Amino acid sequence: MRSAAVIALLLAGGIAYGGQSPSEAAVEWLRHVASGEAEAKLVDETAISPDTSEDDLKAIRKRISHLREGLRPDDLKAVADREDGDLAAVLVSQITNFDADSVQIHAVGLVKSEGRWVPAPLPSSFNNTGLSLRPGFLKRMKGLEDWMLRTRSTQLVRLKEDAFSVLFDEMKKVKSPEQLHKATPGNLAKDFLAALQAKDLPAVLAMLGGLENPRPADFDDAFPILSRILQRKEITHPQWRLLAAPEAARAIVLVEENQSDAVVSVVGIDPAANFALRPRAKSVQLPFVKSKAGSWRIDLPHELLSPQAPKKSPGREDEAENYDADLLALLPEKLAETLTAKPEPSAQDAAQAMMAALQAPSFQEVCRRMDPGARRSAGVEAISRAAMLWQRIHQPAGAASPILLEVHEEGDDACALIQMFSGQDPGKAAIETLFFHRGPAGWLANSGFSGAPALAHVKDGGAMGKWIGTAVQTRERNWSAGVFVRIGGIPADSAPSEEEARKVVDEWRSAIAAGDGARMLALSACFDDDAGSAGLLKKTSYELMPRQKGEILGIHRAGRWAAVSLRVPPAHGDDSADGYPLIVVASTPSGPKVLPEIDLYDPLTRSREFLNRSVWDRVTARLPEGARGELESIYEKHRTLSAATRESRPKSTE
Repeated sequence: MRSAAVIALLLAGGIAYGGQSPSEAAVEWLRHVASGEAEAKLVDETAISPDTSEDDLKAIRKRISHLREGLRPDDLKAVADREDGDLAAVLVSQITNFDADSVQIHAVGLVKSEGRWVPAPLPSSFNNTGLSLRPGFLKRMKGLEDWMLRTRSTQLVRLKEDAFSVLFDEMKKVKSPEQLHKATPGNLAKDFLAALQAKDLPAVLAMLGGLENPRPADFDDAFPILSRILQRKEITHPQWRLLAAPEAARAIVLVEENQSDAVVSVVGIDPAANFALRPRAKSVQLPFVKSKAGSWRIDLPHELLSPQAPKKSPGREDEAENYDADLLALLPEKLAETLTAKPEPSAQDAAQAMMAALQAPSFQEVCRRMDPGARRSAGVEAISRAAMLWQRIHQPAGAASPILLEVHEEGDDACALIQMFSGQDPGKAAIETLFFHRGPAGWLANSGFSGAPALAHVKDGGAMGKWIGTAVQTRERNWSAGVFVRIGGIPADSAPSEEEARKVVDEWRSAIAAGDGARMLALSACFDDDAGSAGLLKKTSYELMPRQKGEILGIHRAGRWAAVSLRVPPAHGDDSADGYPLIVVASTPSGPKVLPEIDLYDPLTRSREFLNRSVWDRVTARLPEGARGELESIYEKHRTLSAATRESRPKSTE
């Protein structure tokens, strides 16, 4: 067994919790567990004995992995601790959304060495630290372990009892009884929608009668449902999605009120609810009742209290939409009242802003760029078409990236041609026509938004239609004309600086991670022949599929070339090895650009070596003698750096 000096030396190499109290160190360690760091660095970051066997290490990692699955780092709080010289025990609570059923107590033992508290490797004990063999330690360790066991039970009971008291205080902070008494159903519904999107559980529950005494009969049913909905990353219940999902656009369209009850109708459109279906406007009714004290509260209907929305039989969904047609038709004008419009000073600016809005995580941004115009069914259809385009861009698989090709104006009207760039068929034209109109405040998408319905709103539709016919026909032959830089060659000794190469590659990889094909192409160049364009588009589409940014390892320069060595991890769920591409950058009349067709990797496979050879043939065919030698010297540096990086990467702990 090791000596006390060896133990102290080991502990000195653990997680650097210097200056922290035992409570702070315990919470920090649990956060490391939640992130996976503690599990991966178990030997280095805990007080584990170096004599621990491989079988014991595997069992400890398994327990820590199990603990990690239930941890919510933002909800951790130390509630009790006890010190005994250089040993300590800490109890850490975890309460999610004030829900008594979510209360957990985590027990952490710690050892102090050279002024720092280091966690024991297993929860609730000092096992596997090797300290039990040191004189006097065993009794002290058992005493703290007994304290953790006893106190954990009492703290668990106390916190479960106190959870609602804490929630009650939080509800009063955000919605006092006086505020609720003065509020109208319309104002409460507006605040309710805002609280849902902010994931503000106390505010939501206060508007469901959480401050009333006695509380409503269905409050105990609503509490856990809302708690689960607001803590989930994604909402799956369609009605709750319409009310709370960040991707959806919604508005209060009607408030019907009498002396004792009221109904507030909310209409929205949620393009992320089901990517297999065309987005359509739908409605949700929020009933209100008035308490004996005269305060309004929301009385959630059965479908919102059910774990899953009831499925309508075939044909019944269309019947429901027909029944709600008058309500649904109010959506465009009510959205215009709810969401502040963002007109632009020019048609070009409006089209660029719409490209950004279509790629934004919420469909609301698209609605801010639209003219409500028609206030009935035509307006709802325009919003549906816009939502369908947003949906195509945000598809979980096979998403398209919008690229603005050109904008044409006819008086106060304009049409933008948009290529829906897809990784599945990058060379194929997939043109959308979006229409804009200049109003008193500036340019917005017109009230038809896209296609033939929008052309009908153009004053001189004949002239605009003629231009569209010619422009689309031209783009179908070569949609990418003018989209990226084409070069005839690369001048000698024109290599971009290291700073320029780093900047353009970092921006290019950031565009990849964001799925922004338009930005990728704007930062790219190719040789001015058909093979160059095809190679650039193919490489761009390939990079857009995994959307991995990667890590810059080094920058190299020689003659006319600059190049950046990258390490690119596989996409989530892909067990492939890391990739090591060399990203080539060249000077062009438009500034430094990435050359995606010069696609070199450190060859780890026979097929990759074959592809690299085709790149060398391409360089030889397009550039003067000597250019290939310059790039080969860079490539050898890249291979050396890639090999060193692979060797230094940490090995799996499995």
